[in-house]
Amino acid sequence: MQRAFAPVVALGLVFLPGCGASTSSDGAVRTTLERGVAQIRAPQAENQLHDHLVRTLAHLRSERASSTNGRRGRTLAIRGFTSTLRGIDARLEMARNDSGNLEASVRDARRADRDLRRGARFLRAAGRAFGISIGKLNGF
Repeated sequence: MQRAFAPVVALGLVFLPGCGASTSSDGAVRTTLERGVAQIRAPQAENQLHDHLVRTLAHLRSERASSTNGRRGRTLAIRGFTSTLRGIDARLEMARNDSGNLEASVRDARRADRDLRRGARFLRAAGRAFGISIGKLNGF
């Protein structure tokens, strides 16, 4: 019985190093996702948040995930941070250009809410792909 079990254990040890590599590359994407979510939650000026999100997106785009869930989570995270960035841009545009123009302010506010809500949904889905629970993100 022991002799039949030994080749199975040896075969398992051969494939074990490959498992660690996928976890570490997925771990980098997961860490970037967690940092980006923490930046969204941190109290800061929207200009600063805009800059942080641009850097987070650049990191995510340069990282590679090796597992199926990791690749799916990376794609969802990129979509989530991109939508969130669009929402922040709409808020910044509203503050810069729409003073005194009620119609334009309402349009930009709706666009900001829509994009921030969409971004939060994508980021929660990305979190689920990595086994992270991401609750509300600044009310969305």
